[in-house]
Amino acid sequence: MKPYVPLLMVLMLLSTGFIGVSNQEEEFIAKIKETKQNPSEKDIDWWPMFHHDLIRSGYSTSDAPETNNVKWSYTTGKDVFSSPAVSEGRVYIGSLDKKVYCLDADNGTEIWNYTTWNQVFSSPAVADGKVYIGSNDATVYCLDADTGGELWSFQTGDQIFSSSPSVADEKVYIGSEDGKVYCLNAVTGAKIWDYTTDDWVHSSPAVSEGRVYIGSLDKKVYCLDSDNGTEIWNYTTGYSVDSSPAVLDGKVYIGSWDRKMYCLDSDTGAKIWDYELNDWVHSSPAVADGKVYIGSCYKVYCLNADTGTKIWDYTTGGFWADSSPAVADGKVYIGTEDYKLYCLNADTGTKIWDYKTGRFVDSSPAVADGKVYIGSDDYNVYCFGDNGENQPPNAPTIIGSTIGKVGVEYQYNFSLYDPDNDSIYLRIDWGNGTPGTWDGPFDSGIKVMLNHTWNQKGNYTIRAQSKDVYGKESDWATLEITMPKTYNLIWWLIELLTRFPLLSRLLGWLMW
Repeated sequence: MKPYVPLLMVLMLLSTGFIGVSNQEEEFIAKIKETKQNPSEKDIDWWPMFHHDLIRSGYSTSDAPETNNVKWSYTTGKDVFSSPAVSEGRVYIGSLDKKVYCLDADNGTEIWNYTTWNQVFSSPAVADGKVYIGSNDATVYCLDADTGGELWSFQTGDQIFSSSPSVADEKVYIGSEDGKVYCLNAVTGAKIWDYTTDDWVHSSPAVSEGRVYIGSLDKKVYCLDSDNGTEIWNYTTGYSVDSSPAVLDGKVYIGSWDRKMYCLDSDTGAKIWDYELNDWVHSSPAVADGKVYIGSCYKVYCLNADTGTKIWDYTTGGFWADSSPAVADGKVYIGTEDYKLYCLNADTGTKIWDYKTGRFVDSSPAVADGKVYIGSDDYNVYCFGDNGENQPPNAPTIIGSTIGKVGVEYQYNFSLYDPDNDSIYLRIDWGNGTPGTWDGPFDSGIKVMLNHTWNQKGNYTIRAQSKDVYGKESDWATLEITMPKTYNLIWWLIELLTRFPLLSRLLGWLMW
């Protein structure tokens, strides 16, 4: 089905007046119409804020990578908990080095950075040529998207942790650890209203049909009037809520520390269903194609959006999943604390690929223009994208003794590398003409150390071959080995000179 067909159905509902829209939504619809009239034009579904859009759906119509090929990475000064926003060919993201970065989305080149007064956990929102973001210095910043220059700032009563701004109808909505939800003028930064909860607000607000939905560590989910901040309803869960809501089809989906995923009526706050997960929920749900995706302890879940029935779950190797899933092109992307970004089949939960970074992946992925962007606690921002045809791995490099004694065990190092950074299998023929079984997979760039003993004298050829997880095989690498029958003085001298090349040069100089 063409991507604009379901959107035309939305347009039909809009024409009947069943769905109210903001100015930004009207602009989006106009863009869809233009794409329909000019189908040859490429319409990029950007990811301009945390979890993609005002309703925090976590869903994009973009193509998405089939492999874990890293197109580029950029190193900041500290851990990256912030999640990227991608708009008009640029990536915007915060770091614990107190900075907000703007990078080229195609190659990762830094365009500008802006320094706040404290760590930046919050994720940026991009709208109307401006970047909005919170900082642990208790400030909301508005920066020029092109230059990084500060346009205005607003001081809250406490730090802004993971709450990330929503921008709609020239209003900015964000939560703070002073327990408040703020609504600011997007042009001037002036406060329009605030609403006080009973605890810290780490959740990021969703905005839909004149209402703001947000969670609080006071165990509640709130629905507020977007114009004046008046409470419309609240719902009490069993524990703190720092998950951010997704609002779709008259339902609010949100997780809680009470190990549950909730589905509430968006008009009344009445519970429609809940589902008990295996542990606390910090992750925020993504909703697409009648399914809800969310991360928890060691698991990623897929539930039926209408009933809450589990469709599948996938077990990761990481304890917490603070990362929130992104859904695009039939795939689910999520980071975990086993240092990995996972790509799963959205229908079955089968793993398509994973990629291991240097530390925890608490950032949430963004998908735009066929690429996936994410931050990591190893200080890096990563961009993944398919890079044409899959390349085979390089032939392994074999390092070890080339002459030895029968019956003695020798160690050999096999260096593995794949140009697409795919995981690699290794098989070895120790000289009998028959390759062994494939061992692995191993990460690209590592050395595999293996031992072997020859029991008969003779000349042997070690052969080694690698294969990536997609089945592409390398050429064979070889190393010639000689095994004398006994340990004699000549063999000892040859091995000594092999191990100590400076001694060999010295003896050569004396003999000359």
